[in-house]
Amino acid sequence: MNTANREVPKHTHVNAHFVLVVRGVYLTAALPDEGPCGPSTLVFNPSGTTHKDRFRRGQGRFFTISVAPEIATYIERTIHAPVTFASGQVTRTIQRVYAEFQDHTDLSPMIMEGLGLELAGRAAQGLGEPDRRAPRWLKTARDLIRDSGSASLRVKDVAEEAGVHPIHFARAFRQFFRCSPGEYARQCCMERVRHLLATDEAPLAAIALQVGFKDQSQLTHAFKRFTGLTPGVFRRTFRR
Repeated sequence: MNTANREVPKHTHVNAHFVLVVRGVYLTAALPDEGPCGPSTLVFNPSGTTHKDRFRRGQGRFFTISVAPEIATYIERTIHAPVTFASGQVTRTIQRVYAEFQDHTDLSPMIMEGLGLELAGRAAQGLGEPDRRAPRWLKTARDLIRDSGSASLRVKDVAEEAGVHPIHFARAFRQFFRCSPGEYARQCCMERVRHLLATDEAPLAAIALQVGFKDQSQLTHAFKRFTGLTPGVFRRTFRR
């Protein structure tokens, strides 16, 4: 959202949602004294929140994530009114979501889905005690992601296969493997690309299609972001 000093009229959100303030000072009637909320502040509005909002002085921008009803139900077991987060794991997680949104690749939907589930779990302050040891189903789920080789795989589907709630799955994956399911899928994909570049003479366009990218350009963008090198430079360097 971009706005000057214009106030958005009073309105009601049917669905719960997160609001990340990207720029400016955000004021919302949903919070005491309208906030105020500076950049990097995250606001959670439960289902049915009624408010009016605006930015103080000049233009501002926020990034909004709507929350599916089944995920909102989970969060609203502990959060019953609008609340803000200004630091900690919750804000670091939403910043990763926003960064992925800005630098989109084929694997971004899965990565953002996993991070979004983490965000919900952290915002709800983690219901229940975390597992002390990685459960067997988690290792099986990780192997499923590793062997899938599909950029269209969804965290929800993997969680369903494992027989656990998606939020519990995303939290446990981060706890034991120190990354989100989507980030792990990207690591596996890039490892496959590195292997193919080192052992296969196939053109880059063919490798891109083989690992699930739409074209060579997307592969180059993702590979350089992950390794700091383009696929062509990596191949030439490795084969010297």
